[in-house]
Amino acid sequence: MKTKQKETNISITTSLRFRPLANDTSHSLKVDPSQMKKITNILTPQQDQLESFEEIALDSIKDFINGYNCTTFCYGQTGSGKTYTLFGPMNSFHMNCLDDANENFQEFDIPNTWGIFPRVVLSLLKNVSCISATAVEVYMDQCFDLMNEDKQKISIAGFGRSSKVSGKGTYLECSSIKRDAKGKWIPPATVVTKKLDSYELTGASVKTIRSIHDLVEFMMIVEATRIAKSHKLNERSSRSHCVLTLSIPSLHNGKYMLVDLAGSERIVKSGSIDCQAAEARNINTSLTTLGRCITALAKGQPFVPYRDSVLTMLLKQSLGGRCITSVIITATEDAAMHHETMSSIQFGQRCSCVSNKKRKESKSLNSQELIEETKVELCQVDEDIRKMMNEGLNGGINTIDFPKCTRTSFQNNLDRYHAHSKNVRDIKQQLKALNSGNINEQSFSKVSRELNHRLTYEESQVKNLKGIILRSMTTGIWTDPSSKYIHRVQRHNELRELLSSMNQDVSTIEIMTIPTTFEVLLRGFTG
Repeated sequence: MKTKQKETNISITTSLRFRPLANDTSHSLKVDPSQMKKITNILTPQQDQLESFEEIALDSIKDFINGYNCTTFCYGQTGSGKTYTLFGPMNSFHMNCLDDANENFQEFDIPNTWGIFPRVVLSLLKNVSCISATAVEVYMDQCFDLMNEDKQKISIAGFGRSSKVSGKGTYLECSSIKRDAKGKWIPPATVVTKKLDSYELTGASVKTIRSIHDLVEFMMIVEATRIAKSHKLNERSSRSHCVLTLSIPSLHNGKYMLVDLAGSERIVKSGSIDCQAAEARNINTSLTTLGRCITALAKGQPFVPYRDSVLTMLLKQSLGGRCITSVIITATEDAAMHHETMSSIQFGQRCSCVSNKKRKESKSLNSQELIEETKVELCQVDEDIRKMMNEGLNGGINTIDFPKCTRTSFQNNLDRYHAHSKNVRDIKQQLKALNSGNINEQSFSKVSRELNHRLTYEESQVKNLKGIILRSMTTGIWTDPSSKYIHRVQRHNELRELLSSMNQDVSTIEIMTIPTTFEVLLRGFTG
């Protein structure tokens, strides 16, 4: 049961972090201090990751533990250091990364290049035994689960309806008879009785983080599955917005969102072509929508276009809602990027004019009540799944129209596809560990050549098998599961992980696998 909390208005805090010049020949940009008067913190290129964390995110740890929603997101031009600030440099998380530890942080030995997100998680683990975490990416205005090996598409639920994502409004039809001052009858009206403060992700895989090793494993998956490509301005440019959400169900139902936005870019400067140019246009469009929302909020306009993009729907509560929000503007001191840097700073200035509400989201349920509530919901979800399986809504192989030999061959191809896909992920992790390890040049060259040879083979097998399976599916041998069944399976796994995070024995609760769908296999297939 929630108790009504007192709300206080707070402004979004804005920090500006400059990255060092790429080379000594670049001309340094001088920014007039009067153009940065609303920026709360200004971090120079000489300040390290620990100082950045302490300036930007340290205070939010206590707020989140006390039950407040918190959000930290990075905004800036591509290549300006957003991913570095939030996570760390490329290949920061791999099987042997803790061997390179050279800093003691919160009694954990870590590499000193780790960014804000891992430091937030480790700071929380000093106060609580475990944390629930989800990771999604917004790519081409659609939401995908980074923790799912097939990057399952997930939906967003919230107030009202959207052409992009179906939501459910909360309405009440008034049946009482009403009359105006002259006694004239007023017909019943449909009125909104409750307006939700945010849109919620439904179906994202929840992972429980109990240790630094769980954190490394979580981030290894995020790094391996997030879309990134190279262009003129950035060797590894993120082509999607990455949204990581932390929660502590045993304490309260507040959330801590950390968002690494894809970089804005001028296609003429980045040299993006074809598919990359389409990605760049989509990124720029979603960031433009974000800018419009910020402008509307800063000016106090009654309508804010949250529903114009998936990104702004996810950030609704963080922008003008009940949340303590911090924006990190990343920029370069390179004079050649003057326009992009000033544009980013102006965005930060507008963010500082946005007023949020500070209110606790604590739940008055004690631990045992929450456990019982979760178990009851899990039983209901499992019953729904059983009913849908009996109705054939779980999909699968067509056992009626195809002989056993054909069905067996199709299943074997599916199994081989999943096995080779796993091999691809494992080899990529080995390559990351190799690239970050201390190994002599001769040994590095030999091992790298062997791993890349294996990777080429495994990727070719994945592509070939994907083509075979897709062609087989068009014959009718496979039926996709219904979206309702997929959502129920996702919820089952989410509840199982929630019980695990509250130290319940979940060994007898099955981790359900979401069946492969035609749409998922077709995504990115070029064969």
